[in-house]
Amino acid sequence: MYIINQQTKWRGGLYLLSKARGILTRHIKNNIKTYFFLLMTFVVGVSAGAFTVNGLSTMQREELTYYFQGFLQLLDNQKVDNIELLKLGFMENIKIIGLLWGLGVTIIGIPFIFIIIGIRGFITGFTSGFIIGMLGWKGIVFTLLALLPKEFIIIPCLISLGVSGINFSRNIIKKKSMHHLSKGNLKTSFIAYCMVTLFFTCFIFAGVLMEAYVTPVFIRMIRPMITS
Repeated sequence: MYIINQQTKWRGGLYLLSKARGILTRHIKNNIKTYFFLLMTFVVGVSAGAFTVNGLSTMQREELTYYFQGFLQLLDNQKVDNIELLKLGFMENIKIIGLLWGLGVTIIGIPFIFIIIGIRGFITGFTSGFIIGMLGWKGIVFTLLALLPKEFIIIPCLISLGVSGINFSRNIIKKKSMHHLSKGNLKTSFIAYCMVTLFFTCFIFAGVLMEAYVTPVFIRMIRPMITS
């Protein structure tokens, strides 16, 4: 009986996973242009951030290098408070999620969604560019192991939230222009919009968990190589 129950749960889980994957695939196909433009905005932000590193003064580079080295020493000498890292990471990302969600329910929010994604790309590009410029190939290793893993989870989710916000904002504009903004349709669309936001927020939280519990382990592992 136990084995049958486990098999039933396993099949149910696979079915839900398959269903979610199908919905996500259709969502991407239906919004491929919006995804493309938001992705390009992020890439432009990354490029701008990486190029900005070259414009730093010697004093600015020294200050950032000192800060980075102090961070590595602190991480090595003291026990990492994973709960605190989790709280900080969650609060940082929940602000961005809330901002993207809020912009989606406004008529003028679309350009600001692009700006937020661009700024997020700038931060990623600047951080990676500075570390690679300071450490060379060691910086590439650090970036691949310490920075990019959680970014591979969080960034696609933020872009998806941006697409969802743009779609909802367009929906409001379209219905207002057609004078067809019924409360029933708006309520249904709003609930769906909130559910999509909650869905991607769960995945972002997985990225935050990785940042709080996995990233410090990777940094400790590669620190001797970086500082040698």
